[in-house]
Amino acid sequence: MRMMSENRTHEIEARIRHAFKDADRPNTQPRRILAGRLVEMARTGETFCIEDLWMKLRAAHGGIGRATVFRSIEQLVEKRVLDRIELPDGSHRYRVCGIGHHHHLVCTVCHRIVEFEGCFPESAFAEIAETHGFAMEDHEITLYGTCSRCRNDSPADHLQRPSDDS
Repeated sequence: MRMMSENRTHEIEARIRHAFKDADRPNTQPRRILAGRLVEMARTGETFCIEDLWMKLRAAHGGIGRATVFRSIEQLVEKRVLDRIELPDGSHRYRVCGIGHHHHLVCTVCHRIVEFEGCFPESAFAEIAETHGFAMEDHEITLYGTCSRCRNDSPADHLQRPSDDS
């Protein structure tokens, strides 16, 4: 797992607070707890599904409502503070996203997600869109495959290794 710098940590905290403020959401204790957990996850590159995150927060802090967590996560996705990555089985994982333009590699075995910054030239996407009568506004690329650990491990190893690191 890659650790993030202290400056990046403060930047993530500020982006989360700003996103909640922009959505006219009060700075409640549950949102502060959620923001703190998301910053921890950003430090390590950890990914999550919303239901698991809510259950962990509820177990650790009591009265955090499911609706608060789900709405807050969706607001952070809309503000591009979090990425929602679709897995091959149709489920989703979330992660605190990088600041710049980026894409994802997803392991189809352990669900490890790695962010990368490379991209095709914008002109190639614009040409494809134009050919089909679209005016391109944005794009996402997710590449699916098997990570080196899963290619080298036995199937039993996948059951013991946490799948949410990068």
